[in-house]
Amino acid sequence: MPPGTSSPTDPALARLIEASQPRLRAFLLRLCGTDADDVLQETLAKVWRLRAGFNPDANGEAWLLQAAFRCFCDHRARRNREPGRADVDPTTTPAPRSSCPAELRDEVRHRLAELAPIERSLLLGFHAEGLSLRELAERHGLALNTVKSHLHRARNRLQEHRHE
Repeated sequence: MPPGTSSPTDPALARLIEASQPRLRAFLLRLCGTDADDVLQETLAKVWRLRAGFNPDANGEAWLLQAAFRCFCDHRARRNREPGRADVDPTTTPAPRSSCPAELRDEVRHRLAELAPIERSLLLGFHAEGLSLRELAERHGLALNTVKSHLHRARNRLQEHRHE
């Protein structure tokens, strides 16, 4: 599409972005704290560049959350490659690869399916639905520390797969 032109989905995407920004920001605050606003701007720029892949009939907020999570992962990988970061050897860190939305969606589904059902449910409840740890503990009839342990294990398993 030539610069300066818009597609019929542009207004729908713009409305979705406007309505979803508070939730995206809260999601990113949980993931990366003070860098949340930077990652949010990066996410919004990225989804706007990739707006041709936006399907207004699909779950747009899930699409935005996936993009935000992917931008967070890329942001963290870039930070880990910065000079002076002793915890990561930049020569062994794989370069981030760009994926099309369908590829990313399939990868996320596949990785989530590999988690134990309770881990998957808690991870999605916390990160996608925005539930608090206490709400998750009540919903699943678990102790608060058990919820924290399951979330920690789920994140570690997803992180292991990120490097493959």
